[in-house]
Amino acid sequence: MFEAMEQFIKIVELHTFSAAAESLGKSPSSLTRKLDQLEEELKTKLLIRSTRRLELTSDGEQFYNQCKQILESVQVAKHSFIEKRTSVEGTIAITTFDSFGRSVLVPLIAEFRDTHPNTKVTIGLDNTIADLHKSPFDIAIRYGRPDDSNLIFRPLKKMPSILIASEHYLEKAPPLESPDDLKLHSCLAFYKSRQHTWWYFEKNNEQRKVRIDPTLTSEGGTPLLMWARANQGIALVSKYFVERDLKNGSLIEVLPTWNASLTEQDNAIMYLVWKASSAQKPIVRAMIDLIMNRVANE
Repeated sequence: MFEAMEQFIKIVELHTFSAAAESLGKSPSSLTRKLDQLEEELKTKLLIRSTRRLELTSDGEQFYNQCKQILESVQVAKHSFIEKRTSVEGTIAITTFDSFGRSVLVPLIAEFRDTHPNTKVTIGLDNTIADLHKSPFDIAIRYGRPDDSNLIFRPLKKMPSILIASEHYLEKAPPLESPDDLKLHSCLAFYKSRQHTWWYFEKNNEQRKVRIDPTLTSEGGTPLLMWARANQGIALVSKYFVERDLKNGSLIEVLPTWNASLTEQDNAIMYLVWKASSAQKPIVRAMIDLIMNRVANE
């Protein structure tokens, strides 16, 4: 009966036997026979058939509406059992850079665990880009669009950089009117082994590349922010992480007329990245949805 009901609904909605048959992968004659059998079983005429069109009888319209309700109820029941079998459980590992992990992802993971208590989550805070194919991580959050075509990714958020310092530091430091003046200042920068540190600036098509000799360095962004708040110098960080400091005045934007960046090609977009194989897991899908909803739609 369910198959006959589905076929009847398709005939009504597509208006012809041939269109319904093509949609269902059957022959028009088989649908005609099935409808004849259905009308015989119900002892009533459901459709008025002519060469030009099909028209529902009053019984046919009533039966059509009832079929829709019944089949929709069946689908709801079916999906409820499927969801039970594919409940969010198991383990997931996420890698991201230090400052985002501490300030955003750690609280999100707590929220995720409250919603899905049968899960285990590992977070890696590392500013180097992990190879998802060789590492244990299911998801990565990082700057720059991935080059690997075997990875799936979505842009998560635009993260422009900003120069910041405390008012107390600036009051005692030398004047700062252009990027070149940074050479006279205490700069707080990401650690680079055996590499020079460069900061990049742009204003009205004018570009500057300034070599920095940092007084304090860190592999992660959190210490840089803490040092800047402690009057230790000037840091170049994502504006996203200092919005509150800028509002309450604990930090001030430096050289606001210049666009600053840590790289020559400004990769200011943060991406959510995962392997296609990982997306098969309900726990991975659930985490992706949570991060996208909370961060991308912020």
